[in-house]
Amino acid sequence: MDKIREILKKEITKKGHISISRFMEISLSDPNEGYYTKQNPLGSDGDFITSPDISQIFGEVIGAWALDIIIKIDSGGKNFQIIDLGGGKGTLLKDIKRVCKNRNLSYGFIEINQKLIELQKKTIPQARHFKSISQLPNNPTIFIGNEFLDVFPIRQFTKINEIWQEIFIKQKNDDFQYCYKDIEDTILFNEYQNKIPDNADFFEINIMFKKIINDLSTFLKKNNGICLFIDYGYLSGYGNTLQAIKKHKYVDPLAHPGISDITSHVNFSHLMYETKKMDMNFFGPVSQRNFLIKLGAFERLKILKKLTNSEKIIADLEIGLKRIIENTNMGSLFKVCAITPNQKFIPEGFD
Repeated sequence: MDKIREILKKEITKKGHISISRFMEISLSDPNEGYYTKQNPLGSDGDFITSPDISQIFGEVIGAWALDIIIKIDSGGKNFQIIDLGGGKGTLLKDIKRVCKNRNLSYGFIEINQKLIELQKKTIPQARHFKSISQLPNNPTIFIGNEFLDVFPIRQFTKINEIWQEIFIKQKNDDFQYCYKDIEDTILFNEYQNKIPDNADFFEINIMFKKIINDLSTFLKKNNGICLFIDYGYLSGYGNTLQAIKKHKYVDPLAHPGISDITSHVNFSHLMYETKKMDMNFFGPVSQRNFLIKLGAFERLKILKKLTNSEKIIADLEIGLKRIIENTNMGSLFKVCAITPNQKFIPEGFD
C-alpha cells in the first residue's frame, strides 16, 4: 500500500493532480504493486465473491449456452476455443468444461494476475494463458467476461455553474482528495457529449471500451464466434458509480489504493455505441435473472437436487441460486449482453 501511495504521489506532483482514470490504472494495474497484479481478491478471504463461486448452476447453464452457440455457428471445420476474460479462480470455465466434456474444445484465460493464474492452472491444467486478445490462436471463439468490464478506468465529469468540468485527484497532506479542473481529454468528452442524459450534472466515460470492443470485434470478424459480458451496470441514467470494496465492505475509493478493488458500474449504452461503430451485432442487455431463467437455471436446480440425499447440499444449491438470481441480490443489478459479427440467429437468452 505504501509503495502504491508513493507512486501516486509522484504522479500527482508532476501537475498537481491526476485523472480518476490514471488513479485507477496505477492502483489496479501497476506492474509491480497494482491490486490486480499482486492481490488474490476472490473468496471469503479476499474482497469479493463472483457468481461462479456462489453457484455452480451459473457456469453450467452458460456451458449449455456455449454448446448451443457452437451448434449454430459454422466453424468452417475449425475447433472452437472458449476464452475466459479475467477468469478468477477458474471456477466458471471449470463448470463450462464439465458441461462440454464430450466436445473437442480448447480453453484459455486472458489474465494478468499471477496469483490467479496459478489458481487457474490448478483448476484447469490444460488451459492456456494469454495476456491479450492479439496472442490468441485464430480459431472460432466464445469469449466470456464475467465482472470484466467494471474494472477498467473511467473519467468523471460534473457540471459546475452550467459548465462541464473534469474531476481529478490531488494530494493534501497524506490523503487523496477530489478537485475540479478543465476537461483534459476533450476529444473523448466531445464524442460522448451527445450521450449525456438531459438535465444530467454528472457523467462517466469508461476509457477502455473503445479498445476492448475494437480488439474483440476485429478478432471475431476474422475468426467467428461471440462474446458474452455479464456485469453490474445500467442502460440509461447518470451519476457517480465509482466504488471500492475491501474485505467484502464498501470503502472510500481513494483511501486504500493497491489493496481495495476499485470499480464502476458499466454503462451498457456506451458499450452498445462502440459495438455498433464496429458494425457488430449487440444483444441485450437483459437482467442476469431473466438470462439465467431462460437458460434453464431452475430446471438445472431440480436435476441437481435429485442427485443428492444431503439436505445441506440441497440447501446450499437453493441459497446459491437465490443469491445470483433474486432481484434483491444480484438478479437485476447484473446485466448480460452479447456481441457477434453479423449472424443470422439470436443467441439464447436474448429472444
